[in-house]
Amino acid sequence: MDIRRFLAELKGRGVYRVAAFYAAGSWALLQVADIFFPILGFPDWAITTVLAIAALGFPVAIMLSWVFEITPEGIVETNAAGVNFGRLRLSPARLVELGLLVALVSAVGWLYVERLTLKEQASAVASPVVNGRPSVAVLAFENMSGYQELEYFGDGLSEEILNLLAKISELNVASRTSSFYFKGKDIDIQEIGRRLGVAHVLEGSVRRANGRVRVTAQLIEVEGGFHLWSSTYDRDFEDAFLIEDEIAREVVGKLEVLLSPDSRAILERSVHRNPEAYDYYLQGRDYLRSAPSITKLEAAVSLFDRALSLDPEYAEAYAGLCDARLGQYRISVDPEDFERARVACKSALDLNRQALPVYVALGNLYRHSGRYEEAVAEFEQALEINPYSIDALVGLAGTLSLDNKPTRAEEALTAAIEVETFNAQAFLAMANFLFNSGRFDEAIPYYERTAAFMPDNPRAFNGLGACHYMLNEFDQATEAWQRALALTPNSLIYSNVGSSLFFAGRYSEAVDMYQKATELAPEDYQNWGHLGDAYRYTQDRKELAVPMYRNAIKLAKQNLAVNPQDPLILIMIAHYHASAGDREQALQFHARANALAPDDLTVNYNSAVLLSTLDEVEQGMAALEHAVRLGYSVDLIRADPGLAPLRETEAFQALVDPDSEGLAIQRGKSNE
Repeated sequence: MDIRRFLAELKGRGVYRVAAFYAAGSWALLQVADIFFPILGFPDWAITTVLAIAALGFPVAIMLSWVFEITPEGIVETNAAGVNFGRLRLSPARLVELGLLVALVSAVGWLYVERLTLKEQASAVASPVVNGRPSVAVLAFENMSGYQELEYFGDGLSEEILNLLAKISELNVASRTSSFYFKGKDIDIQEIGRRLGVAHVLEGSVRRANGRVRVTAQLIEVEGGFHLWSSTYDRDFEDAFLIEDEIAREVVGKLEVLLSPDSRAILERSVHRNPEAYDYYLQGRDYLRSAPSITKLEAAVSLFDRALSLDPEYAEAYAGLCDARLGQYRISVDPEDFERARVACKSALDLNRQALPVYVALGNLYRHSGRYEEAVAEFEQALEINPYSIDALVGLAGTLSLDNKPTRAEEALTAAIEVETFNAQAFLAMANFLFNSGRFDEAIPYYERTAAFMPDNPRAFNGLGACHYMLNEFDQATEAWQRALALTPNSLIYSNVGSSLFFAGRYSEAVDMYQKATELAPEDYQNWGHLGDAYRYTQDRKELAVPMYRNAIKLAKQNLAVNPQDPLILIMIAHYHASAGDREQALQFHARANALAPDDLTVNYNSAVLLSTLDEVEQGMAALEHAVRLGYSVDLIRADPGLAPLRETEAFQALVDPDSEGLAIQRGKSNE
């Protein structure tokens, strides 16, 4: 091919001229779109669409210029015969002309590629950005006071700023669980922003001494790493709570957020607060941030009560008291704790109808009491205030799961994880959902990721151990439970270890574990029921089993007053009555549980155990077969002494064939 002849033909057909004009025109069009599209409210993808169309049109324009040319008579087909194919002279002027053309086209192409690359990088750093809203994470403020006991103040102040910003519907704010994970970790801001999926990070420090408070805060743009704003506040301690409002207003201003009237009212609020009550409130919240235990929750309750004694209209303190009381109920399963939580929640809501945490707490209360429609309504009200609230999404999922709507529950949990891909709470909730659905192998990665996010959270290791145990991976289960016990010995973990020993036939050792569980949670009926099971098969202590079952029945019926439609409570009461020799009561409660949850794995397995105890072999086998179809482990069926009357049947032998497939779930114990 004669390159000179080809270049001459390109020039003769006007291709050079068209390429230059097209490149320059496309560049100008892109600049205009970049400036005016955002002003006109067009979505960001509209500019990318213009870019793509212009790029696709370039080869089309070149081909058309080869075939046609514009003349005074109009557009006509190019006359190739008129092109001079003689010797092309590459004079200095001609070389400059050609060089400028190549440079222009290359520059425009580079600008296009650069724009696309920057968009991809921005997406990677700031994703997810919901509806184009600015995104920000508030890190725990560093304590510069020199006293560990003042650590709560910096954490509390930054949490209050986070909560205030989260009320602004025009912002995307990473949850406290996610952002506080990085406290004390040597990780640069850009990496934190990438992990949390935010474009901005607010960090700061606090120094408190001699009745004065100094707070330094800075807002950092993640991609470039430069400071958008920083300021230092020196205040008397009596005015410390005002700093959170000032910082929040500065952050919103620097992010150039166009606020709705409701959001503007939130930032312009006028707060009058007792400084000592505020300090007690921050200390109470500090206890709630740590891994839950009876001791820490009691301390939190005491601090919130002291705050309210100084400021009886402190809505946030009532919300904290509600959370603490609800935490106590979850551990103790004591109906009195439930009622105290309900009263505190109602007081908080009476004082502040826009308090999102209160709607979430009320939703959780209604969920635990079986009032699922009311619980859903509360969570939906919370999501109206903040559609991206992790607490509300997780609570909604838990309610839908209990209300036999697993598909919607999983959708809510998936939405929570998509909102924040680094939120340990969302991952733990998904893990618990999968565990309680019998999907233990799927739950393991979620527990592992939760443990990676929060290595000091015993719930993650307890759940991980439970999954491995239900999959008959006993070494891994023991290792995980040992880590959980090392972090925070609690009744659930002792109970799980006791169940492991029970199924291994080590009943006396199981008794010891269950006794420790009852000491830590004396109002939990399941611990007493498990203790009765262990005594029942301990040769020298069989007579102690029935008193344990009687106590379990009494406590379970107290909880039934909180939620009379809970199939787990009903089936366990049936099991305890059967084990204590109360045939008629056992069958009555068994019928109620099965009517409410005929396809629940735990209900069916415990039905098999209690029917076996009552020598109802045929019905017991039917329930056991259904439990296996739902995912119960045949290995644990072989090990459970409560199924002894069924073992001699051909149906049982066929069910426990080594080729059978199945998973497992702990007897009567939800992993929540």
